[in-house]
Amino acid sequence: MFKRETVLFSSYILLLFIGLRWETGTDWLSYKELFDSLELHWSFLINVYHFDIGYVLFNAAVKLFTENYTLFLLINSFLTIYVLYRLLIKISPYPNLSLLVFYSTFMIAQFMGSNRRMMAMVFILWSFYYLYQQQKRSYVLMLILAFLFHRSSLICLLALLVPYRAFSVSRTIVILFTSLIIGILQLPAKLVEMSGGYLSTIVNNPIVEKIVFYSETGEEHLVTSTGSLLLSTTLAIIKRSIFLLFYFYVMKKNVLDRLTQYIYNIYVFAFAGYLFFIGSFFQMLTAFFAMIEIVLIGRMYSYSSSKDKIILLILIFFYGIFQMLNALNIYPELYLPYIPFWSDIRR
Repeated sequence: MFKRETVLFSSYILLLFIGLRWETGTDWLSYKELFDSLELHWSFLINVYHFDIGYVLFNAAVKLFTENYTLFLLINSFLTIYVLYRLLIKISPYPNLSLLVFYSTFMIAQFMGSNRRMMAMVFILWSFYYLYQQQKRSYVLMLILAFLFHRSSLICLLALLVPYRAFSVSRTIVILFTSLIIGILQLPAKLVEMSGGYLSTIVNNPIVEKIVFYSETGEEHLVTSTGSLLLSTTLAIIKRSIFLLFYFYVMKKNVLDRLTQYIYNIYVFAFAGYLFFIGSFFQMLTAFFAMIEIVLIGRMYSYSSSKDKIILLILIFFYGIFQMLNALNIYPELYLPYIPFWSDIRR
């Protein structure tokens, strides 16, 4: 009971942090403009081009009752954080730890960078769980909801290929090394560009248009805190590898339950995808899989000895600081200082 109360309190704090902001975050201008300019008739709603229909309808549903953008953000934040909270108390033995990793790794960069992507990512987390439980209707429902809020979440259909039994250490290394070599050669990016170019000649579809656009201008969208794509990618690989080594250690000493094995495989799949699409915009799509990390850390922590728990907490502490600095350094002028809606400060 105490664990549930503390994670509920933590979730409430995060909800307010996201919902009470004003002119803070990379998503601010475009998302507020959408809400303010939205007209509540069908012909307008279906012709909003740059936002997915699910998110547009969500904006419209809220605007039926209020034109206050802060209230919209609070409702948006409540929905997303509550859905995440329900999942964490269900499958993470240490939900507060999972929530801490979510805050430091995903909330600033993803939630305060794209409301709709964060909502889609939370639905995708549930889809992974339902897929494991073989609850097909619930899985399809979560996938559809994610797609309605962010079309790129369709890539998570690839989760159907992820086995339930954990990859061995040797197989994990082979998968990651092979993905790295293929990524360095830029084969996936070239293949996607060719496929997108071909499809654009026979299909007039927004998804195809985005594939073509991002395959041609991918690196321009990979803004990094270091100013160097190579350096940022190298640091990201090192960070993931350190945690992966800890997971290897835990797996060597314990027999993991089937759900943890499956979650581990999704994490490996995300890491492999990150390497596979090195240097292209499509690398960002692996975030839909990578968010499983917040659950995996909680489950691996439960298998650790007291001494190992301390080591993992130290890793998480420094990892969290690094991730926060990385997220804030890309556009510091949009995040710092944090401005609440009642403040007289304006950017």
